[in-house]
Amino acid sequence: MGKLDNKTLAILLFRISFGINFLFHGIVRMPDLEKFVTGMQNTFQDTLLPEFMVTPLAYCIPLVELIIGIFLLLNKFTRETLIATFVLMNILVIGSSFAQKWDLVGLQSTYIGFLFLLLYFTNDHQKSIQN
Repeated sequence: MGKLDNKTLAILLFRISFGINFLFHGIVRMPDLEKFVTGMQNTFQDTLLPEFMVTPLAYCIPLVELIIGIFLLLNKFTRETLIATFVLMNILVIGSSFAQKWDLVGLQSTYIGFLFLLLYFTNDHQKSIQN
């Protein structure tokens, strides 16, 4: 790490931080998945989102978070992983909007902003390495 310039080191640490964040979102939810799914169903029971859409997504979210975290930590398929993370976060924003959880929409939008920066600078950094 000592040979890395500040920009490269910042991108590396940023990616690792996001990887840890998503990895542990998935890890803590997996052992008690039914509780997470039930919580999601309860959150959306009085919204326009039907349970047949909420339930499968609720089962998938922790696994997707786990996979995103692993790939970000391993720096594998980073561009594709960040795109998948954008998709996940936008799905969460849509859900939070249906539930009118505007505080969560704000937090999720912050994640999206940081994902933008990570993707933007990761691509820029990868191009400079290839040249």
